[in-house]
Amino acid sequence: MEKVTLSSVLLALSCFVWNCNNSECDKSVDAVQPNSNPAGYEVLLKTSGFTDAAKVVFGTVEAGTRAGGAAGELIAKVPAGLSGNVEISVDEGGCVARSAGFIVAGSLPGNVQPSLPVIVVPAPPPALPTGNIENNWANAVSIDANRSYGIHLVGDLTGTTTTSLDGSFEYDFSVPNSFIDQNPVTGYVKTNPNAVYLEIDRTGKPGGTVEHFDGQFIDRPVVPGIAFDQEQFFILLVSRETGRQLIISFPF
Repeated sequence: MEKVTLSSVLLALSCFVWNCNNSECDKSVDAVQPNSNPAGYEVLLKTSGFTDAAKVVFGTVEAGTRAGGAAGELIAKVPAGLSGNVEISVDEGGCVARSAGFIVAGSLPGNVQPSLPVIVVPAPPPALPTGNIENNWANAVSIDANRSYGIHLVGDLTGTTTTSLDGSFEYDFSVPNSFIDQNPVTGYVKTNPNAVYLEIDRTGKPGGTVEHFDGQFIDRPVVPGIAFDQEQFFILLVSRETGRQLIISFPF
């Protein structure tokens, strides 16, 4: 009979909580973005060592996949028929890596920017903005036709490569179609190098927190259900807390 030791028990527990490989696997699942999504929405798996041929399973249900934008990245669609906390496993050639803690949600979070239904793989933009962008920026990511959720920014890139956002005129729409009592947005926009950083402060609302986003200017994205007709510039943002992607587009 195999002897069960305290160390083996602790190892098993750590494999349940953290990403864990089989004994002969040198590959891993390093991140799942976002960490919660409804069925039918895509998530980005950042792995070490896996290729596009790897199989992705949510719980016991295999997911449809496509290639991400970098080595080791896989995009998987959350399968139907699942709910709650599920383990994600990635299998290639008998090498299996697992990640626990993903939540199949029944709906998107309320009173925050809605998640994209697909994962956008960023491509370099054909041009970067210059000059005074003023109030022309709006968040084009919405699950409804009138784009009722938004992020409003004000800036001037004339004569400099950096625009600082101080929260005086920058805010997000905490309530759809409402232009009062908004959450302050601070951060910066850079065109050289291409980098964007935003903080959305929701602490003025019950249970609100500060969310941090890293981003970049990208080429025109393809998002089902959203037609970018008049927009010229696009910023892709990723939440540090949840891994959710947002698109800011301007001008209309």
